[in-house]
Amino acid sequence: MLFLRSTRPLPALLAILSVIMALACSPARAQEPGSDQMAFDIPSQPLDGALTHYFQTTGVQLLYDSNLTLGRRSTTVRGRYARRDALRRLLAGTGLIVRYSRANAAIITTPSGGAGEGPLIPLGRVVVRERITPARLAPVDRMAYYGRLEAELQSYLRGDRRTGRLAFNIVVEFRVGSEGRLRDLRVSKGSGDRKIDLTVSDALRSAIVATPPDMLDQPLKVALKGARR
Repeated sequence: MLFLRSTRPLPALLAILSVIMALACSPARAQEPGSDQMAFDIPSQPLDGALTHYFQTTGVQLLYDSNLTLGRRSTTVRGRYARRDALRRLLAGTGLIVRYSRANAAIITTPSGGAGEGPLIPLGRVVVRERITPARLAPVDRMAYYGRLEAELQSYLRGDRRTGRLAFNIVVEFRVGSEGRLRDLRVSKGSGDRKIDLTVSDALRSAIVATPPDMLDQPLKVALKGARR
């Protein structure tokens, strides 16, 4: 099982794919579905390495979240075994189980079913579950939105009769909904006066600001200041 990380340069990805396809097409490594017992010599080792060895020996497709192998070691598998028996032995003591989607494809997961795992990514004859990092907003666009948001909130607080004459220095955390309303708002760093903090946060719940870009990570944190006038 070879992992392809999204951070690899394209030539490196193509090189790895070539290795995978070569392994898949090798008659010495890819066994016929009807094969029964075969020879295994897989020593105890980090689980991802053992699964690589298993795939190279059997040609069985393996589906799993790459994070499941972290910190886990395989059991030694040495001798002649049926492919399914060998995989069960290899996983003994890891807390993982095997489910077969077809004769030559196994899903390795937790007994609970692996809720929350990432999408399946096909890699030739190997299919790996790998977590995909969502696309993120470019830093310059993120800072531009933050600047606009801070200016809008400061202007709103100066114009509100409850906060226009208050002195405060607080940090608030919130999410901005699609309609521009502040959701799940809380004061993450107060001014030292709980009454003032509550007044400012109550006022902010009535504010309407620019809607956030689609790829903006939330919640947001914004520092706000007010001067007594």
